Amino acid sequence: MELISKNDVGLFSSGVSKIELEIILIKNMLRELRFDDGFVNKIEPKYDETGMLHLGHQSTGGGAERVFYAIWDAGWVLGKWLTEADKNWAEQLNRGTEFISSLSETQAHQLVSWMVRGNKWSEGFFGELAKRGTVTLVLEHLSDLKKLRCDHETYDSHSRRNPIALREDLIRSALWWQEKFGVAPQITSSVSEFDATRLVGMSFEAYSSYMQERTAVSKGADFVFKNVRYQVKANRPSGKSGSKVTIVSKANNYDWDQLIWILYDKYYIPKEAWLWHVDAYKRCFHSKKRLSPKDYRQGVAIDISMFNYL
Repeated sequence: MELISKNDVGLFSSGVSKIELEIILIKNMLRELRFDDGFVNKIEPKYDETGMLHLGHQSTGGGAERVFYAIWDAGWVLGKWLTEADKNWAEQLNRGTEFISSLSETQAHQLVSWMVRGNKWSEGFFGELAKRGTVTLVLEHLSDLKKLRCDHETYDSHSRRNPIALREDLIRSALWWQEKFGVAPQITSSVSEFDATRLVGMSFEAYSSYMQERTAVSKGADFVFKNVRYQVKANRPSGKSGSKVTIVSKANNYDWDQLIWILYDKYYIPKEAWLWHVDAYKRCFHSKKRLSPKDYRQGVAIDISMFNYL
């Protein structure tokens, strides 16, 4: 059973942000956990016809199992099998669940990840926590935190849809297209220019106004902010075999003042960004035919913490 389907209201409407989808997903998870339909499957030890004893065991089942796999599919299970936080969760839960309401969004995600990964070491672990109501408490708290962040990120001060939501909508459509047809639409250029304006502090309104007179074939700077002309380059690997970024695009003119290079992961999340002044860029790369990520990393690193989604 899929916990997000095309029947979910607003799921496929224009400008639905990633965080809004996460809220829908948690809502559906909580619905699965509302009634215990066999969260823990217990198999008693028994002898077979040959007299051999088969030891009993338990496993996560029912709605708890569906939530378990939904958390995996959402990418909410941390890659590291053991984090510093993991050492404390069992001890804190043994003392009670009151601490859950004081967790930050990141900490709540860490706890959810720990509960899922616990099933790797002890079958039925996640189901037991679901049966006790612990999973529900954490997901409810996580939902509340995401709703607060959604109000801030998805709408501006005038209750208008924030363009970040449109960015997420564009990316989600591109990823679905890639899943169905193998190759994603060419959106990296548009997404990276939008992200670069955020990195330099340009408002959505100012960027929107500037772009009204631009065309897809406009030459020179991609945008101008505070009298500085910016050129933007970016790379995004598809995640397929052989898609690792080894060659980066080189500027074919010097009609700009500063260049920003952004490297994305396969989900269009920025992993690093670097800044170059046109004079330094020309001096280092004018006579060089091919550039690599290593070349661009000789520039000035740009803080990309604003793109941390968890």
